[in-house]
Amino acid sequence: MDHALTLGMLMAGLFFGWTIGSHYTGATMGMAYGSGLIKSRTRATVLVAVFVLIGATFDSSHVVSTVGTGIVRNEDLTPLGAMVMMLTAALVTAANTWMKWPVSTSQLACFSVVGAALAMHAPIFWRTTILLLFVTWIGTPLISGLLGFAFTRIVDRVSGRYGHRAERGLRWLLLVASCYAAYTLGANNTGNAVGVFYGLHKMSQIQAGFIGGIAMAIGALTWGRPILDKVGKGLVDLDINMGVSAKLAQSIAAHTAAWIGYPTSMNQALLGGIAGATGARGREPISWKAVREIVFSWFFTPVLAGAVSFLLYTLLSRLLRVH
Repeated sequence: MDHALTLGMLMAGLFFGWTIGSHYTGATMGMAYGSGLIKSRTRATVLVAVFVLIGATFDSSHVVSTVGTGIVRNEDLTPLGAMVMMLTAALVTAANTWMKWPVSTSQLACFSVVGAALAMHAPIFWRTTILLLFVTWIGTPLISGLLGFAFTRIVDRVSGRYGHRAERGLRWLLLVASCYAAYTLGANNTGNAVGVFYGLHKMSQIQAGFIGGIAMAIGALTWGRPILDKVGKGLVDLDINMGVSAKLAQSIAAHTAAWIGYPTSMNQALLGGIAGATGARGREPISWKAVREIVFSWFFTPVLAGAVSFLLYTLLSRLLRVH
């Protein structure tokens, strides 16, 4: 039974990694694709796959540690609990991708862990990890918004001074910033899918990051197009200056959170950067219908994930007679 549950945990974690990779193609490469800088959806998803794998392998250890051992004690983590946590988060993420609703996979992962932990009667680090995660989730879009505002003012000033000569450089900078966002995705979100592997001592941090990166890369390549179209062509209408500023703001804010060790939402960081960029211009180029859908999913889906995780663990533990 233990071997079967361990295999189920591994498969659920890889499934979650696959859904993360597919879900965040829009948040990483959507602007470059929507602006026409990258004309092929295949090329956009390949770039996501390459850089997400690099970030996951070499820069995800902090988040892997937080998700694997920071929410519940590793001695309380079981193969069944880990399988339920990852399977729940993967299913909810896949549902949101199918409906083309960008959501926070970090919040889904953490609430899935909390839901299963409550069902297991395992102690949860509410006052430390959970509290700091909430601070990170609130602070990320705020910091990204401030950076987006400042960067837009700076880029506008540079463009005003150098005119058309600056435009080509800014297009290249947008591509670099989008690749940086994909790298940050690997660093920031891989731990959500494979942190439990490390918490159960099944593999090292770098091994878990590499395995998770492979799953995310495959997800981007095989099912990354729906959200790529949604974010790239259905959410924003930014000029090159605002796009570069918003993308840099998103990546810097999310990468900082990853370095601290607390996973955050690439989508929320992106919207913060967009809000800051538009605030610097006094414009409103965002599709508010799409924003309302996204905000609703941010509040609804983590609660749903926690409830499903709790119920699924309770049901399976009774059916399998495993505790």
